[in-house]
Amino acid sequence: MAWGRLIADPDRMNAEYAVFVADPWQNKGLGGILTDYCLEIAKSWGIRKVTAETTPDNIRMIRIFEKHGFKLEYKTEESVVLAAKPLG
Repeated sequence: MAWGRLIADPDRMNAEYAVFVADPWQNKGLGGILTDYCLEIAKSWGIRKVTAETTPDNIRMIRIFEKHGFKLEYKTEESVVLAAKPLG
């Protein structure tokens, strides 16, 4: 159905986050809910910055990043969009 993942660096300064929502469950708000939850956990761990990445064609994920205040950097040569959000 759906999952969220948050992996903190050993020093707990930064964490990488990802969400996955299976096709039948998309457009139901689960990606946003999982993002909210991952950010809440990151804050409780004292994480200072959360990072993520996606492909430029993943418009749904890019919208979630934008809605949640992530700064986006488009790397066209690598076909990747980097996202970063400072916390605290």
